[in-house]
Amino acid sequence: MKIRCDYISLACLFFVFSTLAFAEVNGFGMFNVYFSVDEALGYQDVRDDLAEVYGVGCRFVTHYFRDERSRDENGGRFWFGLADWLEKNPVQAKRLQQWKRDYGASLGWKIFFYTTYMMEAYRQTEGGLKVLIGEMYGMFPSERHDEALRTFVSAIRSFEAQHCPGTIGGWYTAEEPTGKRYRPAHYQSVVKTIQLAEAEEKLKPLPIYIDISPYDSQEKITPFLKKADVIMISPDAYIWGRVPPTYVEEGQYEQIHHAVRSMREHARAAGNSNAKIEVVLQAYDWNPKGPLQPSHINMHQQVSYALKPGWVDRGTYGTRPRWEAPPDGIWFWWWHDCKSKSKKPGRELVEKNRWDVGTEGSWVEAIQTEFAHQEKAILIRGTERWEGHVRLIGDVIIDEGATLIIEPGTTVKFSTRDHFRGGVDTARCELIVRGTLVAKGTLKRKIYLTSDSHNPKLTPKPRKSQSGDWYGIRAEGKSAKLEIEHCEIQYDLVLSH
Repeated sequence: MKIRCDYISLACLFFVFSTLAFAEVNGFGMFNVYFSVDEALGYQDVRDDLAEVYGVGCRFVTHYFRDERSRDENGGRFWFGLADWLEKNPVQAKRLQQWKRDYGASLGWKIFFYTTYMMEAYRQTEGGLKVLIGEMYGMFPSERHDEALRTFVSAIRSFEAQHCPGTIGGWYTAEEPTGKRYRPAHYQSVVKTIQLAEAEEKLKPLPIYIDISPYDSQEKITPFLKKADVIMISPDAYIWGRVPPTYVEEGQYEQIHHAVRSMREHARAAGNSNAKIEVVLQAYDWNPKGPLQPSHINMHQQVSYALKPGWVDRGTYGTRPRWEAPPDGIWFWWWHDCKSKSKKPGRELVEKNRWDVGTEGSWVEAIQTEFAHQEKAILIRGTERWEGHVRLIGDVIIDEGATLIIEPGTTVKFSTRDHFRGGVDTARCELIVRGTLVAKGTLKRKIYLTSDSHNPKLTPKPRKSQSGDWYGIRAEGKSAKLEIEHCEIQYDLVLSH
């Protein structure tokens, strides 16, 4: 077996690429992070969720609103355990009744819901977490609610000033409005009402956030972008736009920058080119019958790719590549399927955990690693196991002291383009070993490291694989160790086999 080490080339290229700017994002945000009221929905032990996501780097959170008397998809009470929860929490029960006496049952519940969320975020993170309030259009869906909206804004801002200063990060005004019966005129009225309420109270206006897909006609999209300070790209940019939704393979992450580019074009058309563009990534295991989504390596790849300039195809794929600047921020969709303990009436407790270090998926480690390191590659720390089918869109570094174990029978496919543009060959994917690579197959269950040239999600013109489709395995440093048996390495450039 022959493994190539090229320290001189690496040193030269590192100097060049270290001068390039990496994405600067304000940490990340998370949808639907739990708080104590969720225990009335059957979720248990959720009061540490806000502190937990803050502890791993999250700086913005939001929570979907549901009316006190809303129903679930089966017609049952959504907050089916609310009466018991209020009985166990008399302080919150007293606050709820006070808000209802002051503002009426419906508006009082809205104010109670979000002031409770704000207070818990503030106390648990010492003011570190910022809360987005809304979705405002859904809470105040017609013109007859304008006065209630104005009152809501004033009451929430007053509460914030007295009890949790600086906690509100912005107004989450609408979610995917082009796919719903949302009228642009009323949406603009909602934004105007929010801003008027703040002006009347002589308050500094908070940012206006909107979550929207770029994949609709510009005529439908631009009316919702004119007043937005932050445009959050809905995850249908690479997940839900597929009908039906399919397993999210790594090739779909390339669509992130297509969506960013399209949204920037829409913002310019709306006369709002100064708006920040943030992308909502996947942290939602929606398919219980399929593999964990995303897997640990997939979480690494989507975060790393979103943090860097990305490939944009405008009909010149492979000849004159064009690169789009990274988004201004990152969100994850969503918390409640990442970690929870839930119980429905008459059923056993169901526990899910996709978050903690040491659990399957270990998303927190992947996110923290990719935010922290400044190399144009995926960085593996600790011990990582690959099995089944793994697709890679760029370089992977096995860090010093780390171990990558590729299980027997696994096929690892490398993109014919290095989407991170790193290593000694910025055009080809490399597997860079600074720690330990263990790829021990068997005679009956060989391991294959091969080309992904056939993948239609990575190229509009799938083709037969050929030599040089990817770079190969490269050992780097004195601590590099390779244990390779019954492993077929195909179509690499340096013939590492």
